[in-house]
Amino acid sequence: MTAHRTLTAAAFALGLVALPAAALAQGGPAATIKQGALQGASVEGVEEFWGIPYAAPPVGDLRWKPPAAAQPWTGTRDAAKAGASCQPARDGSQIEDCLFANVTRPAGAKAGQKLPVYVWIHGGGFTIGSSTGAFGAQTDGIQFAKEGIVTVSVSYRLGRAGWFAHPALCKEGPCGNYGLMDQIAALKWVKANIASFGGDPNNVTIGGESAGGISVLELMLAPDARGLFQKAIGESSFGRLEPTSMADAQAAGMKAAAQAGVTGEDAAAAAALRKVSLSAMPYTGPFTSRAGPILDGRYVQGGIAEGFAAGKQAKVPLLIGGNSNEASLFRPQAAAVDAIPADRKAAAMAAFDPQAKGDKAQMANDMATRQYITEPDRFISRAQTKAGQPVYTYYFSYVSPGQKAQTPFGAPHTAEIKYAFAGPKQQFADVDLPLAKAVNAYWAAFIKTGNPDSAGGPAWPKFAPGETYMEFSAAGPQPHEHFLKAELDWQEATVKAGGSASPTAPK
Repeated sequence: MTAHRTLTAAAFALGLVALPAAALAQGGPAATIKQGALQGASVEGVEEFWGIPYAAPPVGDLRWKPPAAAQPWTGTRDAAKAGASCQPARDGSQIEDCLFANVTRPAGAKAGQKLPVYVWIHGGGFTIGSSTGAFGAQTDGIQFAKEGIVTVSVSYRLGRAGWFAHPALCKEGPCGNYGLMDQIAALKWVKANIASFGGDPNNVTIGGESAGGISVLELMLAPDARGLFQKAIGESSFGRLEPTSMADAQAAGMKAAAQAGVTGEDAAAAAALRKVSLSAMPYTGPFTSRAGPILDGRYVQGGIAEGFAAGKQAKVPLLIGGNSNEASLFRPQAAAVDAIPADRKAAAMAAFDPQAKGDKAQMANDMATRQYITEPDRFISRAQTKAGQPVYTYYFSYVSPGQKAQTPFGAPHTAEIKYAFAGPKQQFADVDLPLAKAVNAYWAAFIKTGNPDSAGGPAWPKFAPGETYMEFSAAGPQPHEHFLKAELDWQEATVKAGGSASPTAPK
């Protein structure tokens, strides 16, 4: 571990110890959970409890194993500081003792109050990201708390620590999707403890963006997560993502292990793997193909679209959508338009460039956005509607006037997060505030009731029967029936014809 990482770990450690009650500042908010007593902090008129372990540190013999139960403590634990992040350092090293939950609740909330609960799962390509904020947004839930919601943001194992398969490890039991196992453990912790913070364990909404949005859909499909949540929000969720096969994941794991000098597939190899530094197994290749769900037969049993089409998902209300320039993550080139097969090009031009403007750069970005997000959102919305559940689908196209030069093709990947969370810590221009207030109100209403239309703004119809998307643009919230139909139909036809439907792993 580098000196910088050592100092960082020491700084985090200041907030990770249980102290005698007399050593803590007087008057901070308190809660007692199954593990012990907590004292948090009052921030911006709400109450926060940070750095609460929801599982045992996945280190030593617990590295690359399903999460174990968190241990109790004596005295009162200082919960006024964040726990360590699971994000690797630039050199690939990680603080692996990082499985923490952060709880933000309304001021004065009491145990047993049964307030609605929102569990946030961050994005970052399953390799980077933070539970408390990233990509220009703060996700601590302050604004939600002011609206009567208890927010829980959770960390989970990332990169090699969280999404890694190797024959020696798989012989021991469930393997590969350790990050997803962590998320399920966090939800079980919420179920067992959230009432102590005033939350309702039977009114839990899970939500996430990008890798977090994928996680939401995977949790909807995972039998081990059934009954742990009652509503779901997926932002930029890549609904046609296919998992990596176990054979491919294990082959990649063997190659990475060899980089670290570990060979073999027996118990000795597993023991050796648990001793190496993760920095000895660096990734190669593009960021978007490094980590993600692995087809293990238990936690991930197939592709997302396949599972939803078969009706295997949790039957819960769903709010789902994406942004107008999700392609900002992949940076498609205008030349991609020229590469469209001749037998499909006329239909593509009619759908994506009906006015014959000839802007191939915009067209390439629109096509990639429809491929990865907008059309899969329609597919998932249809499937969840068929399952008898209310679905609310959105399309975020707003770009702040001061940002248009930097994002000429539309609202980029991650842009909506700070609008959904809103609150005093976000960096908004004054002109952005009305839309931030509206988006946050819709999200809060859905978290409370399963129906965003109760927010009091312009009516947000269900996806069915008109296949309606609620667009968030400079004109404010506006619903559109059969939104972008020609473009989405073209992309759906591409999928049915065997064309590309999914990235390998998103941000």
